[in-house]
Amino acid sequence: MKKIKILFSLLLTGIFISGCSINFGGGANTTVIAGVFKSFDKSGTWQEKNLFLHSGGSGSIAGVNVLGLTFDPQDNRAIYLNSDGSGLLYSYDGGDSWRKADAVGNGRVESVAIDPKNKCVIYATSANTILKSIDCNRSWKEVYIDTRADKAVTALAIDSYDSLIIYAGNSAGDIFKSVDGGSNWQVIDRLNNPAAKILIDKKDTRTIYVATKNQGIFKTTDSGSSWTDVNGGLKQYSAALEYKNLIFDPNQDNSLLLVSKYGLIKTNDGGKNWEAIKLITPPSTTDIYSVAINPKNNLEIYYATASTFYKTVDGGKNWVTKRLPTAAVATYLIIDPNDQNIIYLGLANLNRK
Repeated sequence: MKKIKILFSLLLTGIFISGCSINFGGGANTTVIAGVFKSFDKSGTWQEKNLFLHSGGSGSIAGVNVLGLTFDPQDNRAIYLNSDGSGLLYSYDGGDSWRKADAVGNGRVESVAIDPKNKCVIYATSANTILKSIDCNRSWKEVYIDTRADKAVTALAIDSYDSLIIYAGNSAGDIFKSVDGGSNWQVIDRLNNPAAKILIDKKDTRTIYVATKNQGIFKTTDSGSSWTDVNGGLKQYSAALEYKNLIFDPNQDNSLLLVSKYGLIKTNDGGKNWEAIKLITPPSTTDIYSVAINPKNNLEIYYATASTFYKTVDGGKNWVTKRLPTAAVATYLIIDPNDQNIIYLGLANLNRK
């Protein structure tokens, strides 16, 4: 109810830019539909979900280049979309409509994190800053600024046990931490390679993984006091350190799936050992842009390349392939944690200038 009131207030106050579409990056190729698609039958069919609501009426986010999609941990119908060039968007109705967090701006938002204990507290990156909202997107303030303007903040994560603890990483490879909701920060490591993603183990939030752009994965089991790399088992796979994505397998403790230039590589013991998943395409020959694991069945894996959608229901022994529902690239996949038939597909026009 609180969110519905907020949305109504936003429409009345007219904080959004009027117009028919949301192409803040400029020069979008409107013949390529990006934005968001949704499947209700495990990728059998797809529906475009690009309705954009603003004070002037409605439009489309079909020109938005999606970098990521994130569920509110308390509400599976609340989804945040971080984009390349269109800022931060959000939906409170399962993607049926989207609105813009106007105060975040129109730039590249590398990462967004929602407080698992307070759905109205959201953090987002913007260039060399971290922004925070405590009122469900109505207003935002800077809580971190890097004096080096060229060092973008690239990764965010919130401790689910104590949500005042925030971890962040930047393009210089610095990993920093706040224990008071972003008021104060300290550097806890310098990896000297761009931080691409931070994952915190929900079973033991002292265990954290940081994926770097091309120097592999680093791990701490003491909340950042000490770090080790978990790359020993990856070195047998060519180009495995060239990061594309890293996700937890929600079905199994200490299990992660790495998307690299090599392909898909999985660990079931926190990174001590890694095993490649067999794909149809030869290793290192295809760029995988997005991946998802069924949160109730880890034999069911989905991934997408620039033109093709792949699905397995037996852990990779057999794959079903389909064309993507649009000519845009499938840059992000998430599966509804409450209904595994529902999949969201974020897309981008990578040729857009």
